[in-house]
Amino acid sequence: MNWGLYVYVFFLAHIKFLFAASIAEATTNLSFLEILISSTSGALFCFNVSFFAGKFIFFKNNTHSKSWGFFKNNKKSIKKRNRIIIGLKNSKLGYISICFLAPLFLTIPIGTFIVVKFYGNRKLTYWIVSFFLIFLSCFLSFLNHFIFH
Repeated sequence: MNWGLYVYVFFLAHIKFLFAASIAEATTNLSFLEILISSTSGALFCFNVSFFAGKFIFFKNNTHSKSWGFFKNNKKSIKKRNRIIIGLKNSKLGYISICFLAPLFLTIPIGTFIVVKFYGNRKLTYWIVSFFLIFLSCFLSFLNHFIFH
């Protein structure tokens, strides 16, 4: 049992979750189950830390900032790009796709902050992203195991 390899895959899942199983399969001699457990636990650990830190940052009760002059809401011009982002954010398909794709294609902390900023006040957001991370970890580990073997 080489704990250094488990820690390597654990932290590799923090940095780039999409390629963690591929890199671990190519560079280490860990089995399918060891890569699966290490990458899943790394992804879920990083997601939990990022999710609750994001909830604290974005949804804390900050009454002092409203009295400062530079935090006033200024009217912004509405551009076509902003309309597309708002339309995606408010649609049902946008909720699922952002919860699914943001942690996958971005790093887990950045994707989680985006999900928390958009949907942190919804009750099922935590469970949906957790389910998607577990599902994706199993799928990517399974896919990479059969590509390399």
